Amino acid sequence: MTGIGQGLSARAGRFVGRVATGVSGTFAVLALATTFTATPLVSDAHAQEVQLTFASPYPDALFHVENIRMFIEDLETSSDGRIAVKFYPAQSLFNHSEAMQAVRTGQVDIAELQLTQFANQEELYNVEALPYLAKSFDEAMTLWEIALPAITERLKQDRIMPLYTVPWPPQAFYANKELKTLADMEGLKFRVYNPIGARMAESMGAEPVLVGGGEVPQAFSTGMIDSMITSSAFGASASAWDYVDVFNDVQAWFGYDQIVMNVRSFQRLPEDLQQIVLDAAARAAERGLQMSKDAHVGEMGTLEKNGMTVLEGNSEFIAAAREATAPIIEDWIAKVGPKGEAIVSEFRKRTQD
Repeated sequence: MTGIGQGLSARAGRFVGRVATGVSGTFAVLALATTFTATPLVSDAHAQEVQLTFASPYPDALFHVENIRMFIEDLETSSDGRIAVKFYPAQSLFNHSEAMQAVRTGQVDIAELQLTQFANQEELYNVEALPYLAKSFDEAMTLWEIALPAITERLKQDRIMPLYTVPWPPQAFYANKELKTLADMEGLKFRVYNPIGARMAESMGAEPVLVGGGEVPQAFSTGMIDSMITSSAFGASASAWDYVDVFNDVQAWFGYDQIVMNVRSFQRLPEDLQQIVLDAAARAAERGLQMSKDAHVGEMGTLEKNGMTVLEGNSEFIAAAREATAPIIEDWIAKVGPKGEAIVSEFRKRTQD
């Protein structure tokens, strides 16, 4: 269903970076200055100059969307009303699967998405879904910081630039039973949202079913799935207690929620407004990381209050899952090539005990 430390700054006509450091680490905000598509309006000292469109696949109940609304308010306030943003949450403009194309072609200026869901276009985007590689929020942001330059260069090919990334809470397994061993996964119709998740489910003996976030309730209701992988935050927003009984906090990986912008839309902004966008994005990244940490704890409480059993991940299960999924990481490295090998190698060097 971002998140995707962040660093880097922007000056017209070239790709650069600026670093904003917060309490929990370093957050990267990237900018590309090349071409444009935002809608210009009447110009005057304090009049609206630019109307931006911003689409999200997620509902208002999700903390990522709450953070987006703060980001939008920051943009409009910091620009003295020169930037106006029309926001479309909950797939009201297009489905999540169409977000990349919409930003690429300028149908929308800014979008929220999860890059791993577009890994069929670029294997590199699966970096966020490598199972049992990052073991904490801070490690997840370290992995993102390392991968960010390569991802930015790849997005540049599609005329897209990352604005900010926020990690999702760790991915848990929702089922109607406690998962103690991999044998407990056998026969489950297990919702996943990307191909790498499908392979993970298969390695554990489950039957993977690819289902987008917006279709989860219907998939449960029709019997298409009886279990799933997702975060505590998304599970709470989807009222998971209506379909399953047990939240197994196995922390399979930390996905990223990415906010991306059409490069032409960014370039069309006057230089001072470009800087306002970057500064607001840096603040959203820092704020979002803390919101994600708070959401993980808070939404586990929400699940419990609504009748679900919330369990810490079983150590035997996690050890077996880590062993079963280890080849997925090596295969990813082989598919991505030297960039993938460099990313994982640097991550392991920085995080080794």
